[in-house]
Amino acid sequence: MPNIDADAKAFEMTRAGSFGNAVSWRRKALKLTASDLSRRTAELGYPISRGAIAKIESNLRSGKIDIAEVLVLSAALDIPPVLLLFPNFSTDGPEQLLPGFSVRNQDAVRWMAGRMSFPQKVRTLDYSLEGQPAPPNDGVNLIAAASLLEQVVETRISLVDHLHKVHGDAAEARTAQRMLEKNSEQIEAIGKQIRDAREALWGMRSDIQELQDESDEAPEDESDD
Repeated sequence: MPNIDADAKAFEMTRAGSFGNAVSWRRKALKLTASDLSRRTAELGYPISRGAIAKIESNLRSGKIDIAEVLVLSAALDIPPVLLLFPNFSTDGPEQLLPGFSVRNQDAVRWMAGRMSFPQKVRTLDYSLEGQPAPPNDGVNLIAAASLLEQVVETRISLVDHLHKVHGDAAEARTAQRMLEKNSEQIEAIGKQIRDAREALWGMRSDIQELQDESDEAPEDESDD
């Protein structure tokens, strides 16, 4: 097993302990026993034993956190995964995001949600912020564009409904039609933003399935046996 320095191990244990506390708090808030929670995870197709849940809550796993368990426990506990990782969200205290690097807990959640490139460091003495905010990176741009597209599509639904209501009024119908055309232009422009952001983020425009297909079709290396 690889060696890990003391500060890194302390950080690992802190993060796992925070996650375990969050699982315990949420489970008790829902008035679930560990067995109840275990049954819920089994129903979701990824059973986590009662004993494993007890070890997670007591931080008896040497600081290890399993991503699959984070997702399944979040679903079983009806809570966003990011709040199991950062349960102090909405309080005034700092959050240790990296070893020796603390941030505002709301910024930790915003970073995990893709709403900011990286949080500013918080000074431990007065909780003031150090440095300047990082500009939006390619991932933040992609998530922002996708969110904007959802809003514009929702607007389109309302515009179509309005057009149907005013179809008997020629002037109103023309205005509604122009608004729909403008909305179509917005959707097209945002679609380009999304494609550009994906290309900048992943180095290509192909979607994930196409990337997987290309990987599956790649020839194997030939050896000189």
